[in-house]
Amino acid sequence: MLTLAVTADLHWGLRSTVDEATRQLVDDLRRRPPDVLILAGDLGAGEDFPRCLQLFEHIPGQKAFVPGNHDIWVTLDDERGDSWSVYQEWLPRVGGAHGFHYLDHAPLILPQHHLAIVGNMNWYDGTWVDLARWEPPDDFHERLRDMRFSRGRHNDARFVRWHLTHEQFTQYAITTLESHIETALRQVSHLVVVTHHPAFRELNFPNDGPITLDGMLWQAFSGNRSLERLLERFADRIVVVFSGHTHRARQGRLGAIEGYNIGGDYLWKRLLRFTWPEQRIEASEFHP
Repeated sequence: MLTLAVTADLHWGLRSTVDEATRQLVDDLRRRPPDVLILAGDLGAGEDFPRCLQLFEHIPGQKAFVPGNHDIWVTLDDERGDSWSVYQEWLPRVGGAHGFHYLDHAPLILPQHHLAIVGNMNWYDGTWVDLARWEPPDDFHERLRDMRFSRGRHNDARFVRWHLTHEQFTQYAITTLESHIETALRQVSHLVVVTHHPAFRELNFPNDGPITLDGMLWQAFSGNRSLERLLERFADRIVVVFSGHTHRARQGRLGAIEGYNIGGDYLWKRLLRFTWPEQRIEASEFHP
């Protein structure tokens, strides 16, 4: 039997109450260490990122992570470079120094269990906007471009600085993940998929209430159709999907694929334990 423990959105260093819930989560992992620990992004901005990883150094077993959008935020004079340099160079180097496998660069193969863990940060390209259910205002496309809500802008517009458009990075992420899936399936029979931004819409913010401008913009800035199509191609090989980002615990399906949004918010954290091949899920919450 194999046990995976998956968490996300720890936001280490944001405030003391956030950190206390994370410490409780780490203590639980020390008491019941999994075979593999997976962190699904938004771990800590800037120098809080390595401080977050350091918390898990004494947890035995293998460790892997995907970054979140907060993890690639940079300042104008950031000595690490732009967000692309942070994503491609700084994060994997820091992760490796703390014993973590960087899933955005390669799958984690577990041949003895006939299983591989694949995934990446994932991104958004506006394709989740449901114009069939809603008539947008005249300035909607300008709001999409500027990432401008009814009040304020998405922080990614301020702190994600690189040479790519959202569409270009989304395509890069999907193409890379497709390559990792094909590499993994030449070695094992089944996959666990981990992303930061929701992998499919049933794992995103609930969309069953009144449609609002800001609600539709959050849909636009959360995921993409390309990953859904990629997952559908390999549905018979995917055991489970885990995502984060929304801070909302959700369970959903994309056809035959079962998925979980891990959940947990700034003031409390959530950990999912998944056992293979039984495919059993156990959820734990941690409150300061």
